[in-house]
Amino acid sequence: MRWAGTVGLGAAILLFWQFGLEYLVNPRYVSDPLSVAGRMGELAADGAILTHVGVTLGEAGLGFLIGASAGLASAFALAQTRRGYEVFEPFLVGFYSIPKIALAPLFIMWFGLGSTPKVIMAALLVYFIVFVNTATGIREVNPGLLRVCRVFGARRRDLVGKVVLPAAAPAVVASIRITFTRAIEGAVLSEFVASTQGLGYLVARASRAFDIATVFAGIVIIAVVVMAANAVLRLAETRLLPGHHGGRVHG
Repeated sequence: MRWAGTVGLGAAILLFWQFGLEYLVNPRYVSDPLSVAGRMGELAADGAILTHVGVTLGEAGLGFLIGASAGLASAFALAQTRRGYEVFEPFLVGFYSIPKIALAPLFIMWFGLGSTPKVIMAALLVYFIVFVNTATGIREVNPGLLRVCRVFGARRRDLVGKVVLPAAAPAVVASIRITFTRAIEGAVLSEFVASTQGLGYLVARASRAFDIATVFAGIVIIAVVVMAANAVLRLAETRLLPGHHGGRVHG
C-alpha cells in the first residue's frame, strides 16, 4: 500500500505537470516532463551531470564534515556547563536568524569564486543544527542518573562515554542525517550567487538564458541527489540505532 501510494502520487504530479501547470503560470516558462527527461539525457551523454553533481557533492561533503565536527565538539564542551551554554546561546540564535543567502555574496567577496565560500556556507548550515540538537540531547540527560553514577564512583570520562553519549545519540544521529541535505542546500545557494561549476551554477546559468528545460532538469537532479543522500543516511541511522525511529530534531 505504501509503495502504491507513492507511485500513485508521483504519477499524479507528473500528469499535473504535463497537462495542468501551464494553466497556472505562463506556458512560455513551463517545460514538460518529456522535454526535461530529454534534456537530462543530453546532459548525461556529454558528462555535464556527473561534473556538476561531483562538484556540488564535494563542496557539501567537506562542509558537512567541518560543520558536524565543530558542532559536536562545541556542544559537548558547552552543554555540560550551564553558564557557558547560556552565554553562547544568544549569539547562536542571533547569527542563526540571519538569512544565509544574505551571507553568500560576502563569502564570495572574501574568499573568491572557488569552492571555499560554498564549503563555508554548507558548514554553517550544518553546524547550527548539529550543535543545537547535540546540546539539547546532552542537557536532557536525567541529572538523577548522573548523580547515582557519581555515587557509585563513575569518573567524568565514564559519565560522558557510558551515560551522556548514549543518551544523546538519537538526537545526534538524527541531526547528522538531516544536515547533509542542508549542506547540499548551502552549496547550491552559494553556486546560485556566483560560481563556474555545480548544480546551482547549472540552474542559474540556464535561468539567465531562459532555458526552461535545463532549469527544470537541474531542479530534478538536485531533488534526486538530496533524496538519494537522505535514503543512504536513513539506512545508516537504522543500522547504528536499530530501535530508534527518528526523533524531534530542531532545525
